[in-house]
Amino acid sequence: MPKKKPSTKRQARKSAVRRSAQEQRRVRLARRRILFSILVLLVVAAIVFFLVLRKSSEISIAENGIGSLFSRVQIVFTNATNGVRRFTQRWRDFDRLQEEYDAMALENQRLNLQLNSAQEAIRENERLQSALEAKNRYEALDPIFARVIAREPGQWFETFSINRGNSDGVAAGMSVVNGDGLIGRVYEVGMNYAKVICIVDSRSAVACMVQSTRDNGIMRGRISSTSDDAACYVYYLPNLNSIMPGDTVITSGTDSLFPKGLHIGTITAVSMDAGSEGSYAVVTPSVDFRHLEEVFVLREVIETDSDEALPVVNAARSASPSATPGPNATPTPSPTPAEETWSYPSADATAQILETLPEDEWARDQ
Repeated sequence: MPKKKPSTKRQARKSAVRRSAQEQRRVRLARRRILFSILVLLVVAAIVFFLVLRKSSEISIAENGIGSLFSRVQIVFTNATNGVRRFTQRWRDFDRLQEEYDAMALENQRLNLQLNSAQEAIRENERLQSALEAKNRYEALDPIFARVIAREPGQWFETFSINRGNSDGVAAGMSVVNGDGLIGRVYEVGMNYAKVICIVDSRSAVACMVQSTRDNGIMRGRISSTSDDAACYVYYLPNLNSIMPGDTVITSGTDSLFPKGLHIGTITAVSMDAGSEGSYAVVTPSVDFRHLEEVFVLREVIETDSDEALPVVNAARSASPSATPGPNATPTPSPTPAEETWSYPSADATAQILETLPEDEWARDQ
């Protein structure tokens, strides 16, 4: 029995400690409840004061500080949100604008092609209208329409090929014209093509006549790769004449190569010095020999004294020009080798190369 007493004391001490701890917890809980109640009362009082009792225009220091702090935070979040929204919106807009740009670029290309086609159609219509008028004007000479399909390199049309040949009734020696006047004549013919030598070529010559004075002469081309204009020279004119710049020059028909009355060009200058063979004049052709696209071949055959057909002229040969009359006249230049870098197919591979042109033969017989 004496051994149980210490146990009872310990239990009593534990019970006292336990009661003391419980009492302290109750006190702390009571204090917390009191503080919480006071805090709630203060918040309610502040709300009542700010919402009911204080004037709307008055802002306290605490309210101002809290509002400033939260406003800066709100600005940061607002800017970040707006930045993300703008980025995503711009990304979507970029895709949409890229698609619209590509569609508009294709539409612009299509419209440019249509515009170019329309402009080309307008120009072609103007040329064909002029060609129709020329066809009506040359109706008595049985004209046939032809397109230029090839030419020698350079800025001038000296010789070129057309898309008409034997199958269309085209023969060597036939005259070639357009709405502006005489271009030249056919010198070689194939089955479905023909070659034309122009009047501005230094190997060509035309029997011509000044329309106002009726003076006859021989017009020769003087063009070269460096020429600035397509001026031709008319030789064998009378020493005494009344030819003036501005007079019209036409074909005389006396060479049995070109029909009489074809328009050639206009006299721009007359020589003051007359040589042993007469005066000469400078003629500017009415045809634009830089731009030829459509022509007419006059299929009316010019009767000649000889029964032989007009000989074929080799386009790659450089014929020697006839001597110029007068001491100050300059010989007609021959084509330079650079102008012979390209040639057309030959309709007759066995054709003989002529030393002179039919025009030269005619000029020597006069």
